Amino acid sequence: MCAVANVLGFFTIPIGVAEIHLMQLPIILTALALGPRAGGLVGLIGAAVMAFRLRPPNPYILLGNAILGLITGVFYSRLKHMGGRPIVSQVISVLGAYILQFPYVYVTDVYLMSMPSAVVLTVILPKLLLEDLVSVLLAHFILFRVDIAEILR
Repeated sequence: MCAVANVLGFFTIPIGVAEIHLMQLPIILTALALGPRAGGLVGLIGAAVMAFRLRPPNPYILLGNAILGLITGVFYSRLKHMGGRPIVSQVISVLGAYILQFPYVYVTDVYLMSMPSAVVLTVILPKLLLEDLVSVLLAHFILFRVDIAEILR
């Protein structure tokens, strides 16, 4: 899944004036199927292409995506036993991870990468939220049809 995330880091999908990527899909998929440790590891290793193809390179993306995978897995391991539709606990898990990832992304982008605060708040973080939500919806669709945990074990 790390390799899939790295390959997806090369591709973008144009949406209006912005572009999104689905590098988070394997991270979220792994976190939901195999738990926090696997999700965090895929986030850490699977973000390498994205982190270093940017100009200037942003190595902080590695830990940021590890946070996404780890926290999504932690939340989902606790919420998956809720009654109701699995998509609800999956989306809540990703939103919880996004909320915890938000300060890390802000601090690293603004203070360590010297990006303007307005750009981080109005472009990068909303785009990240969109990418996370699209990825969790695709992950749900995949998990509904394929036993990813069995394939990856």
